[in-house]
Order: sequence, then C-alpha cells, then structure tokens
Amino acid sequence: MSEVALARPRNRKRFHLRNVGPKLVATLLALALAAVFLGPMYLVVITSIKSNKDFLAGPFALPSGVTFEPYRQVWQELHFGDLVGNSLLYASTGAALAVLLALVPAFALSRFDLPGKAVLFGIFLTGLMLPQQTVLIPLYATLRTLHLLDSKIGLIIVHGIYGMPAQILILRGFMTAIPSEIEKAARIEGATDFEVFWKVILPLSVPGIIVGYSLNFIAIWKEFVFGLVFLNHEANFPVTVGMLKLNSDRYMSVFNLPAAGLVISQIPIVILFILCYRKLTSGNFVGAVKG
Repeated sequence: MSEVALARPRNRKRFHLRNVGPKLVATLLALALAAVFLGPMYLVVITSIKSNKDFLAGPFALPSGVTFEPYRQVWQELHFGDLVGNSLLYASTGAALAVLLALVPAFALSRFDLPGKAVLFGIFLTGLMLPQQTVLIPLYATLRTLHLLDSKIGLIIVHGIYGMPAQILILRGFMTAIPSEIEKAARIEGATDFEVFWKVILPLSVPGIIVGYSLNFIAIWKEFVFGLVFLNHEANFPVTVGMLKLNSDRYMSVFNLPAAGLVISQIPIVILFILCYRKLTSGNFVGAVKG
C-alpha cells in the first residue's frame, strides 16, 4: 500500500477533528451557561414542593415526598392572588399605554423627514438613560399634586410614560424596515397620512408591537421601586412588593413558602412567552411586496 493511501485516512481524521473541535467547545459552553441559568430555577422549584426538613437535609436533592401545601398557604393565607391580579393589571395596561403613546411618534420619526428629527429622537431616548432613582422625586411630587399617590391609575400612568421611550425605539426601527414600495402604492391610490398609518403601517407593525408590548410587560412585572415608593396600602401592591411579606421574620425560617411565591410570580411570564413565541418568530412582510 502506498504512502499516499495511508496518508488519506490520517488527513480525513485531522479534518474531522478540526471541524468537531469548535462545535464541541460551543456545545460545552452552551451546557455550562444553561446550568448557570437553570440551576437557580431548579433549586426554587424543588424547594417549593419540599418540606423544610427535606430542604435542610439536602437543598439540591429530590424531595422524599412532593407537597403542594406551600402553594396553598401562599395563595390563600397570604392573599397572593390579589398581588398577582394587581401585577397583571399594572403590566397589561401600563405596557398597552406605553405602546399607544409611542405609535404616532414612532411613525412620524420613521416615515417623515422632519426638521430636527435626530434631535427629537435623541430627546425621546433620554428617557432610556434616566435611572429610576433620578425621577422618583419629580414623579412623587407630580402624583401628589394630581392626587394620584397610592392609586392604581397613578402607577399605571407612571409605567406607561416611563416605558414610552423604549417603545419608540423598538417601533421606529421596525417601521423603518417596512418597504417604502408599500407606502408608495397606498399613496398612489390616494391614501392620506392617517390612512397610510392606520391601514398600512400599523397592520404590518403588529409583530413589532407584540415585541415591544411583551418586553414592557416583563419589565413592569419585575419592577419594584415605583410600587414601593408610590403605594402605601397592601391592597394596591404588585407581586414584587407583596413578596416582602415572605421575607419577614415570620417566614425567614420557612424556605418553601418564598420559593412557592417565586414560582407563582413567574407563571404569567411563561404563559406570555408561550402565547407570543410563534408570532415573534414568524415573518411579517412575507407576500407584502410582489416581485
């Protein structure tokens, strides 16, 4: 057998290892990152269905017996259903208000050549750069003047206005990507600016609206500072503020109740992702422009 024939299997093996090496490293890195993110989730879920005795015996071990008593206690005795309902109200209406406030500015900034458009866009984006702590005092004074402190409507308005800059950024980028041929065709048919916005741009922007709404919904759901500062009565608390009850001295020696509260508080986010996943990943301009 010639040396060339012997060298071919060796070259193929080297070539195979050269291709497999990076994929193996990427796979191991992905598994490590998944463990970092899924490890705490696993610990919380397992703790929520354990007795305290099982948790102290082995925090990461499987429970000797599954119990859902912590969920019953959190839901009924701590009135967790009211907290979840408040958070659903704040997140759904606050995110919707932010999207409504951003639609027209995003349309104008994406489709029209306005004088000083770049400056105007930069002013809108300034809201993204302001930490919550910098606006607490002005917002508190404004809500007190309007008699909206410790009210659900006041917190909804705060969430809507505070989330508007991010929605403008998302929707402007999305509307800018809509092919100009679609708008030109509508104007040739005699459509006005409002008709172009209402009948052309807005329907094609539905995936972008869903993206912006979903992100703002999650941001409001996780928000803690505004609810803590602007609300006083427990009947108005969102779930993030209400979770403070599980950190009191009464429950510090009980590990499964805070874990059950955390699991319950994340269920709406999981449901939102499942409902919006197909829409977020589907094409939005397919068939809009014919060759």
